[in-house]
Amino acid sequence: MRITQDVAKTIVNEISNTINKNVNLMDETGRIIASTASDRVGTFHRGAQKIVEEKLDCLTIYTDQEYSGSRMGINMPIYFQGGIVGVIGITGEWDQISQYVQLIRKATEILLMESYLKNRELHDEASRREYVYKLLFEEFDRIPEQFYQYGFSIGIDAVLARACLTVSFKDGSRGERPKQIYEYLDMAEKKVHEYQAGAKQILVYRELTQLSIFIPGKDSEEVKRTAEDIRKRITLPEGIEIKAGLDESLYSGADIRSGYTKACKSLLVAMASNDRWLVCYNQLTLGLFVDEVSRATREEYVKRIFAFISDEEIAKWVSLLEVFYRCEGSITETASELFIHKNTLQYQLKKLASITGYDPRSLSCAGLYQTAIKFFYSF
Repeated sequence: MRITQDVAKTIVNEISNTINKNVNLMDETGRIIASTASDRVGTFHRGAQKIVEEKLDCLTIYTDQEYSGSRMGINMPIYFQGGIVGVIGITGEWDQISQYVQLIRKATEILLMESYLKNRELHDEASRREYVYKLLFEEFDRIPEQFYQYGFSIGIDAVLARACLTVSFKDGSRGERPKQIYEYLDMAEKKVHEYQAGAKQILVYRELTQLSIFIPGKDSEEVKRTAEDIRKRITLPEGIEIKAGLDESLYSGADIRSGYTKACKSLLVAMASNDRWLVCYNQLTLGLFVDEVSRATREEYVKRIFAFISDEEIAKWVSLLEVFYRCEGSITETASELFIHKNTLQYQLKKLASITGYDPRSLSCAGLYQTAIKFFYSF
């Protein structure tokens, strides 16, 4: 382990404040990397180099001229994981500082260990975040076994089935996400970590405006209870609301992507709602959420689907499509109900596709048109 300057400064300040003496910390080459005497930072300390080279347990320097770049005082090696990683020195006469030798040695080791554990925790958390990102977005034909094994090494069981809860926040007075959303997301993430304590099998994926939480559970009811428990832990200022979308289905491995996508869609509906904090994906039918989408948004959606078409023409197309989808896309049944020839219907559908770019006969576009039809009749 290499002692960074920030860590070295912390150690020097802590010890100096405790014993009220000048303190220096040198790296394994003998260079002073932190000191209560700022002019000494970056200079060479021959006494420290001697300690490292000869593995001395302690070096007392009696005069400022005894070792190049060194001053009168006591210097001790800093051991970490079996090796010398630096040297700590206290300036002063022996009889004034000898009483602090064991205190300084122990305090330095404790502070270094605390720094190491904190950095390891940050590193582990960064590794977990990267792993979850890959689980969600990496292109896998089939997840390799070593990917699962690496997950186990950082405390993640990717095989464990999880449901996805995606959380964001809304300023009720403004009807949009609050300016301080980063603070609220920080709070939510902290509460999730506190909730699961040492288990760490709840996975988290943080984005700019939302937090996705992957919750293990036996069934949907257990997942809902966990979601509610997490919500209760988050205290918000007046006017700020927590909103969430949940896909109650349980997925393992890369299949959690499906839960993530559905939870994100559910969150959009929750954000539009004025009375529900949580919307589950299995509740998402058009009839349920049309009224919770603003009229302006519905009108804009219809205009985008039927781009470059007049309002009068849109009404005609909606009437045709309503029959077409009611007949399950059957050309024969639709033509019969509309009293037109099948070729005429085919021509009209192709014409609409060429105008809008969305083919109403395509399954991938059918949902777009059906939503537009619902929105159109809701004006």
